Amino acid sequence: MFENLYNRYMLFRMRQRDIANIKGKCAVCDLKPLSNAQKSDIQHFYQKLIGQKVPTYWHEYFYSRNDNFSVRYVPTSLYHTDVIYRLNSFQLRHAYVDKGIYDIYFPDVNRPATIVKNMNGYFYDGQKAISRSEALERCQDLAKAVVKPTQEGMWGEGVKVFSSNHGSVGEAMTMEQLFDQYGRNFIVQQAVTQHPVMAQLNPTSLNTLRVLSYRQDNEVFILYMVVRIGRAGKSVDNETAGGINADIDLATGTIRDCAYGTPSEKRILSTDNGTPLKGFSIPAFQQVLETVKALHLRLPYFNLIGWDFGIDEQERPVLIEWNRAPDLSQTAHGPAFGEMTETIFERIRHLKNTMLR
Repeated sequence: MFENLYNRYMLFRMRQRDIANIKGKCAVCDLKPLSNAQKSDIQHFYQKLIGQKVPTYWHEYFYSRNDNFSVRYVPTSLYHTDVIYRLNSFQLRHAYVDKGIYDIYFPDVNRPATIVKNMNGYFYDGQKAISRSEALERCQDLAKAVVKPTQEGMWGEGVKVFSSNHGSVGEAMTMEQLFDQYGRNFIVQQAVTQHPVMAQLNPTSLNTLRVLSYRQDNEVFILYMVVRIGRAGKSVDNETAGGINADIDLATGTIRDCAYGTPSEKRILSTDNGTPLKGFSIPAFQQVLETVKALHLRLPYFNLIGWDFGIDEQERPVLIEWNRAPDLSQTAHGPAFGEMTETIFERIRHLKNTMLR
């Protein structure tokens, strides 16, 4: 009973956070108010779809950013507090998304090479248990590596690109101190050297492809793919770190038009280093789609997944991580579920919210 009350409270807090989030976004963007007819169309659509009205401020925000009005936008407050917990299992989320066990779920998938990892305070070299001193020894001299949390990291939080020389990480920290900083449940991996075409977008960050996939029965549908691009001098491509997103045409593997960044920015036509975006061709995009379709079937408790892939020097997809509650890229792409919106919501009506069981 108490857990259920707590989860209801958390859903309320998440809903309030989303309201505050959209108010903050709208305050700094050039807001384009919806007409009464547009608001009526939205409510008619959702009344028919889920039997209730929805807040329209997210529709207004996306319409203001990309000039694309649609009743099919998924309100973020509805998505984060209800939709995702009907499609995906809340109870099993931590066990599956732990980056420390990717080698168990995805042993045959191209991933960044693991140097060491810490799981619940224990160190491992791959699946072999090692001591802390052995883990430190393996990290003494690294040309370029990445350390990140394996369980709690979100939006690129805690991701650090570093090099080490005789156990020193820069001038102000030792490898021992870096381990202490992360505590437990983290992984150290070799940094991915990305394909030179992807590096044209921004050479200082690993520019990744975010793919949203949906499973129904034994068929996996690709809802969209966006490319996430870092800003000049930045080592990560996340939007919260100032990164930009651009929609990929799934028929051609090229960027459809422009990119979008912070709410205060207009349409971005080229990257910080001057690379034009429209028509930019993404290497290995078809292989990424095929890989996503195959891997999604390995995760039976999650019907909606956000996948992050890099493209390495050999033009091979590299699985960076998968997300059980991915943010929806509706500014860059448009309505997240597209033409499958009605199909997905019809299914949701018959599923329980796993956070409230």
